[in-house]
Amino acid sequence: MKSELKHRPKLPKLPPPDELKRYLKGFDFFERHVQGQWEGDLYVETHATRFYETLRFLPDLPPNPRILELGAIPYYFTILLRRFVEAHPDTLSFFEFEKSDSATHAVENRDFGERYEFAYRPLNIETEVFPFADSSFDLVLCCEVLEHLLINPSHTLYESHRVLRPDGHILITTPNALRWDNLFAMVRGDNIYDRYHGNGIYGRHNREYSTGEVAELLKANGFEVERLETRSVYRKFLDVFAGRRDNIFALARAVGDAKAGFPENLYVLMDEYRNAARSSFTMGVDDVGQIGRGWYDVEVAESSFRWSQQAAQFYLRNNGGTKVVMRARCAHPDLEHSRVTVTLTVNGDTIGAATLSDHSWTNLTFELGPTAAATILNCEIAISSTWTPSRAISSTDSRQLGIAVNRIWLD
Repeated sequence: MKSELKHRPKLPKLPPPDELKRYLKGFDFFERHVQGQWEGDLYVETHATRFYETLRFLPDLPPNPRILELGAIPYYFTILLRRFVEAHPDTLSFFEFEKSDSATHAVENRDFGERYEFAYRPLNIETEVFPFADSSFDLVLCCEVLEHLLINPSHTLYESHRVLRPDGHILITTPNALRWDNLFAMVRGDNIYDRYHGNGIYGRHNREYSTGEVAELLKANGFEVERLETRSVYRKFLDVFAGRRDNIFALARAVGDAKAGFPENLYVLMDEYRNAARSSFTMGVDDVGQIGRGWYDVEVAESSFRWSQQAAQFYLRNNGGTKVVMRARCAHPDLEHSRVTVTLTVNGDTIGAATLSDHSWTNLTFELGPTAAATILNCEIAISSTWTPSRAISSTDSRQLGIAVNRIWLD
């Protein structure tokens, strides 16, 4: 069922950026938790106009909206959402996930008599599953985060889609790779890549995007773009040339089921990528990072699947399950005379075998036993026999096919 979006009530008057600067400089996050108040003042001077434009870019929301803010630290935009949208966002930290002194962060503004406490939820949003149920939020905010991701922004967008209610929105802001500053730098002979950063591998801008790339990434991951534009939030010169403004602002709606898509001009060799973030996955939906060698390209009939070769690898994150279950079928033409046996090895130990006796989709179940104690289950299936379509039927398909697999999960 699609969520019913209602126009939010008239908001309190949003002050201009200069007033936002004065207000936000009164908060003491940087004094409490980072280098000092001077860094907080610099942060506000740099980002206040972007905050202002982001608030103006918000979609219509229902009363008491549920919002997830990725990379919320230092919580200044979170505070603006509380004050001007009457929302209380859930927050996730990002490149600060390595350590923290407490489970909450306190932020205070003595001049305005305001004090907030925010739950500190450290998470690597491009490798870990978000700690929220499906269809939990009306809006996901991904502001100045995308450019910091190092390997797999599609995982972040998949998880964002998963936790959004049907027709919920994601709002992305990210630096425009084609902005005037970059073009002028290249004309001068300067390097446009970001400097190395003391905050670690996620502190720097690892990959900036064009508007077309942001649109392509959103579409590939199950979003329908509703608004996409650039805005000048740091410098105002030559503002008339829209495609060269500082920042990209994208608002997109979650449509259909969550899926992880990998546009070819943004990704290469993702079949080599290993990130067993899930205890279940579906071929062609969220299998990248969860499968290894031995699989052919995704196909779609009634549902998506991959054919295996005679041996194929996959990986699962252990959620405490005791069984590996695989939805599979075979298409061997001589199945009546020779059944197909699938043997499963987990972390080097053979744990069992299952038999396919007809061509229908079947759930193959394997008991884990003592192997269930491992955090990551490195799994390999071995198929007793393969078949080649070009030898059995009128076909040019010369692949040696094992079994077709739709989904694998721990039970």
